[in-house]
Amino acid sequence: MRIEKITIKNFKGIKHVELNFTPTGSNVFTLIGLNESGKTTILEAISTFKIGKDETSALYETTLNNVEPATYVPKRYKSNFTGDITVTVEVAFEKGEKEDMIIKMEKLTGHKIVLDSIADKIQIVRGYRFDNSDFKELIYTMDVFAKTKEKGKKKLIRIFDIKDLWNNSVEYIIKKIPEIIYFPTFIFNQPEKIILNPSTEEKPVNRLYRQIIDNIASSLERPLDVQRHIVDRILAEGSTTEKVLSFFMLAPDKQQQIEAALNEMSSHVTQTVFKSWTKIFGGDFSGREIVLKPGVQTINNKQEVYIQFAIKDRISTYDITERSLGFRWFFSFLLFTFYRSSNSGRPTFFLLDEPASNLHARAQMQLLDNLSKIAINGSLILYSTHSHYLINPEWLDQAYIISNTAIDYDHLDGSNDSSFDGQTDVKADRYRNFIGQNPSKMTYFQPVLDKLDVIPSRLDLTRKSVLVEGKGDYLILEYGRRVILKSESDVCIVPTRGATGMDELIGLFMGWGVPFIICLDDDKEGRMAQKKYLDDWGFTNEKVITLKNIHEDLTDKEISGFLDNSDLELIKIHFGLSKEPTKSQIHLFFSENLATKSVLKMSDKYIEKMKSYENFITKSFDGI
Repeated sequence: MRIEKITIKNFKGIKHVELNFTPTGSNVFTLIGLNESGKTTILEAISTFKIGKDETSALYETTLNNVEPATYVPKRYKSNFTGDITVTVEVAFEKGEKEDMIIKMEKLTGHKIVLDSIADKIQIVRGYRFDNSDFKELIYTMDVFAKTKEKGKKKLIRIFDIKDLWNNSVEYIIKKIPEIIYFPTFIFNQPEKIILNPSTEEKPVNRLYRQIIDNIASSLERPLDVQRHIVDRILAEGSTTEKVLSFFMLAPDKQQQIEAALNEMSSHVTQTVFKSWTKIFGGDFSGREIVLKPGVQTINNKQEVYIQFAIKDRISTYDITERSLGFRWFFSFLLFTFYRSSNSGRPTFFLLDEPASNLHARAQMQLLDNLSKIAINGSLILYSTHSHYLINPEWLDQAYIISNTAIDYDHLDGSNDSSFDGQTDVKADRYRNFIGQNPSKMTYFQPVLDKLDVIPSRLDLTRKSVLVEGKGDYLILEYGRRVILKSESDVCIVPTRGATGMDELIGLFMGWGVPFIICLDDDKEGRMAQKKYLDDWGFTNEKVITLKNIHEDLTDKEISGFLDNSDLELIKIHFGLSKEPTKSQIHLFFSENLATKSVLKMSDKYIEKMKSYENFITKSFDGI
């Protein structure tokens, strides 16, 4: 089964948020928002959704584990909250699952479900009910609409009315629903020592990694028990740390048993992690292996056995904690991806909170490029970010802008408290809907703008170039040339700081001997700038042109004159607009589609003018 929609109500700062997870391409979805916008709150809310007896995602819970439900009550209602805090997950049957369910239920219960009676989608609600701010009960409902027909009777009966059929049907569905796993940021801060038998209250991060060690041991062809086969064997041979630390002091058979167990586990991790690493991230790991090193420390007069991950590179051995932050992050991510406590074979819904955001730009981009390779076989990824390095333009159809109505990000004065009005309300809007409805709130989607920002490379400044007034000109022209016309011309279009802001680049180009022309809008400002450059630099009319030189229909027009009414309608549809798009929306439209190289059905007039433009600049540099 696949998750299609999740609805969150009354969870902390969320009144009502609805997220759709029907993929339009990749199975990766993005929450984009600035600090305190509510991204983490959304992920936490989804992570509270637990179903079935085996709540395997408990392995990945942090402070959410054993949290009092009252913690989830919105602050504005703390004094008197009567109502429900709910997370509703809507799932849909995949092809063939209904038929499979019918066969299994008939075999288990003797009742045959009528195929046409089974609804395509099921809603599952988990949550908490409160009365006057007092927690009353857990909410757990599953809306499975299906009917069966008893022998000799015409009337159809709801499967809910037949206990064993209902229970088995619910169990079948639970086993098919993707497992929701939350990866909060802290789990990638791998501890230097993973304590296998902690003597004091265990920290969450140690509990997580200790469970991973247990899962590695149980994943072997002949499963091992960490306590019995490692911890007990080490501690059984001596009462002092010195004796325990020296394996030469252990009985030969115990020494061999411990080494064999650790070698098997080390080999399994090496094959699993490096094989996956190579598949996803590339690289040659031949001659390297991951080693599980044991040790003992005394805490409060009790001996604690611990494990450390290390990498053996032919001769030298390095602790994982000595490797780069990026390596440690990816290593931990792969551990948590493959060594989960569930062996059900269900797809996984990964929730990643600011993944790799504390790493350098290259590591972030490396993760971004490979997320879609992880979200396979029905698995989904939902990740939050405020970093433009973790924005993929191709996934913007599946991106949400997260905002908090209690904060005005455009007028922050540096004090977090002063920006809150006490009415926190986290919103999640489809990226393009948000752009269409809030064109002036650029701060909210700044990471996207930064990702799509146009920065000419140094190579562009040494090649034949056309200087244009700004990024808007560049985007409209470059999209038409490179995406629509498929031009492979070596002529570059270089955006400048406006019609009258080209002098600095002109001086550089002339000093370096780079061939160039200047192309200005044919509006009043453009014609005045043309005269200025002709007078100040002594250029010819062929060197400084306006758009009317390109096409007669562009007389008195600025760059938007390239667009026909049907092009503007395309932009309106793209952003869901009810009125004409603004300049910033037009520029963002072309920026997105240039980044993704999306070939759209542009108007014949736009294409005609682009051909005229390309022909003109090609002729301008003939023989150069």
